[in-house]
Amino acid sequence: MIVGLTMLFALFSGMGLAFLREHLDNTLKDSDEVEAKLGLPALGVLPEIAATGNPAAPPEIAFLKESHSVFAEAVRTIRTGVVLSGLDNPYKIVLVTSTLVAEGKTTVAMNLALALGQLEPVLLLAADMRKPMVAKICGFDRQTPGLSNLVAGTAGLEECLHTIPGTEIKVLPSGVIPPNPLEMLSSRRFADTLDGLAEHYGRIVIDSAPVQIVSDALVLATRASAVVYVVKGMDTPYQAAREGLKRLAQAGTPIVGVVLNRLDLHWLARYGKYGMKYYQHYGYGQEKGDRG
Repeated sequence: MIVGLTMLFALFSGMGLAFLREHLDNTLKDSDEVEAKLGLPALGVLPEIAATGNPAAPPEIAFLKESHSVFAEAVRTIRTGVVLSGLDNPYKIVLVTSTLVAEGKTTVAMNLALALGQLEPVLLLAADMRKPMVAKICGFDRQTPGLSNLVAGTAGLEECLHTIPGTEIKVLPSGVIPPNPLEMLSSRRFADTLDGLAEHYGRIVIDSAPVQIVSDALVLATRASAVVYVVKGMDTPYQAAREGLKRLAQAGTPIVGVVLNRLDLHWLARYGKYGMKYYQHYGYGQEKGDRG
């Protein structure tokens, strides 16, 4: 009897702890939670992808290197959402940002640019001057001329424009990091430069710094046509994401939706969440040791 009561107590204690953990969890785990807690449509869900250790195939260009993967198909879904949300009045300049660092906004920006590049001429603009990653991922030298050089007039457009290896997509890296990036992004010269670039490309995708770290994204939002907001699944508190979105909304730029990134589908499979039969049917979560 004592053993039976102990087992029964342990069972109910475990169930109670599980319900308590679920109740206290303030992260986002699926598109329904995105829409319920952030009040915005979920453009798509990107799973963590296998870390191959190959520097030539980082997650930021997975759409290019693994074009038939389920990750690439998820990126196409995001691309469709962006295109259809501005069907009558296409969003010319799409800003990609997030709440905090390490949520995968550069991964989303670069893969989205690669996907849009299949439909029209696209320019990827690296405007994250705080932690520039695009040049490094593309294999460019740290001193490669880019956005800051173009705005300052120390280099011409042809010197600053580069091509993502293996594609025809143009990229404008950050260039030399200015002492005060916010001042440069707020300048009239930057606005004129962006307007000039918009005349030559069907779409411009901007990789920006996170909203809650600095004010760069808020300034860029006033220049953009639409915003794509990236949230790291099962990690970023939805309250922080909601606050970041609130700040962006003050710029008056349409926020077309949220991308739930780096979702651990293996965890969801174990706990029976997020319609795993659907994901398993299409190949999600078949490899272990993933990363975003």
